[in-house]
Amino acid sequence: VFIHKCLHCLKMSAPTNDPLLQVETTCGSLLYELQIIWDEVGESDIERDRLLLEIERECLEVYRRKVDVANTSWAQLRQAIAHSEAELVTICSAMAEPPVHIRQ
Repeated sequence: VFIHKCLHCLKMSAPTNDPLLQVETTCGSLLYELQIIWDEVGESDIERDRLLLEIERECLEVYRRKVDVANTSWAQLRQAIAHSEAELVTICSAMAEPPVHIRQ
């Protein structure tokens, strides 16, 4: 059953300052709460698996969006750096100074 495959999320760790472990604990406690509700309403294993797969897909979509935003930000930062370096070369040229080498 998929629920058992998702047990890595159910690690009920002692309170910690590690944000990753806190997220795992929160995820685990929410999954545990879902299991209790499903037990009370008699949700079938097939439906539980379907819902957990849906949750995992939604989580992956969120991660993908965050990675896409980070990649876009990184590309914009590289573009801004390249633009600033070009401006610096133009300024050095206007002052008849040799170009400054910034990159290492």
